[in-house]
Amino acid sequence: MANQLEAGAVTKKYRKGMTKVGLFYPSTYGVAMSSLVYHRLYFMLNDMENVYVERLVMPNASGGPVQLRGLEGGTPLRSFDYLVIPVHYELDYANVVRALIGSGISVRSADRASPKIIMGGPAVTANPEPMADAADAIIMGDLEPSSLWLEEVLNEGAPIEPSEHVYVPSYGPHEVHIASSNEIRGDPRRVMALEAAFTIAVELARGCPFSCIFCMDSYLTKPFRPRPADDVVREARQLYQRYNERVAMIGLTVNASPWFKEVLSSLLSEGIRFSLPSLRAELLDEESVKLIASAGQRTITLAPETSQRLRLALGKSSRDEDFLRVAERAGRLGLTVKLYMMVGVPGEREEDLREAAELVKSMSRATRVELSVNPLIIKPQTPLQWLPMKGEGELNRRLKLFRELVPGVNFSFYDPFLALVQASISLGSRETLKYIVETATEGVGRGSWRRRAVEGMLSSALRPRESPLPWSHVIGAVDESALKMRLKAYLAEVPEALEELGDVKGIF
Repeated sequence: MANQLEAGAVTKKYRKGMTKVGLFYPSTYGVAMSSLVYHRLYFMLNDMENVYVERLVMPNASGGPVQLRGLEGGTPLRSFDYLVIPVHYELDYANVVRALIGSGISVRSADRASPKIIMGGPAVTANPEPMADAADAIIMGDLEPSSLWLEEVLNEGAPIEPSEHVYVPSYGPHEVHIASSNEIRGDPRRVMALEAAFTIAVELARGCPFSCIFCMDSYLTKPFRPRPADDVVREARQLYQRYNERVAMIGLTVNASPWFKEVLSSLLSEGIRFSLPSLRAELLDEESVKLIASAGQRTITLAPETSQRLRLALGKSSRDEDFLRVAERAGRLGLTVKLYMMVGVPGEREEDLREAAELVKSMSRATRVELSVNPLIIKPQTPLQWLPMKGEGELNRRLKLFRELVPGVNFSFYDPFLALVQASISLGSRETLKYIVETATEGVGRGSWRRRAVEGMLSSALRPRESPLPWSHVIGAVDESALKMRLKAYLAEVPEALEELGDVKGIF
């Protein structure tokens, strides 16, 4: 938990007449302080002359309603004028509600005079409707294009009204566009929290140049915007000199940056320690792997996802030989390879699971492999948004088979039931909030979500969907007609998926 020893924290005293803003991340302190946007918001809000800010975080990730107080001054949550809430994970919606109920505040904005709630983040950008009745405003997409709107509301007292990139749910479902910032600027200010994994994160790139049809973040953050090498290295240098802690270079596909190796070489030459997220195997040449090993990073993370047949149909151009080549290079340098894979892909056959397992076993002969297998979670704003997910029993069966096919490999997985809960929230309408409120009231946990499943919550994930969708009024970089064309192409390439669906007239 935060304390007076946090380096970089702002000391700002409340003055009469200031707007009290609670910057609330609906997860634990360590998770909150690992979020780059949480740091950005903290300093952006503190830069506003008439705004007084305190951070709020959850004491635990599950349980019943809780009364929160600000980390800086102990201000009760109910005493803030505004709550600014970035959300990255749909199951954290329940933590927002836990905090409101525990603080004696009405969940629905129509029944609440204050605090006003302003939300943002990929989850509510893709589909704002599940939390629409709780939020007074939702910032859609990148923060930068809406920063002036935010300042006018919080610092200057302007009323909350819709803008091109701000959704105001009380107006009803209305057209709103996902924002994309033309310029990605760094900021060397951070609050140093040693228990957070990525306190010092630096964006190497924003967005992704690829369009894997299951990846919501890729579609939300188009176009791909790599930051110039000088900007990245300058921010990393300032942070490293100030805190002497490893810098996490973040982005959806950082090694797609044309300056990827230049950035790594510069960081190494200056003695700046760094870490990297998941990388594209087909873009990892021998020089890149050597640079990573030279930095002291002991693990390379890759995402084969599934068999080559399905991988290529999903839009991921990496081939099995790309992963094997990286594994061999990693093995020579003593690196572990962590793999992310999926089950439950539309049209997936048992043969696909066996082929994916063979790839894992072949790689494990070249180097140490850690494997994480997760159910494919259907998300809005993707070409798969009209398709149903597999049921819990079938997902468990496929996970069990995969595990049996890779004996001796370090194997972890994401709970299929929670994957279905996550999808049902992500794909839900305004009716979804009632399930979230019931779960938060009872106490967030697997058992309470299970009771919501009995009440029918999972239906939004388990059935095909027709347009208009609950989020059809949210306009992204790729419109619905283009997403639908991409889905048709996938179904043509993977006829087994079409057989699973049967009648697709409702979709097309």
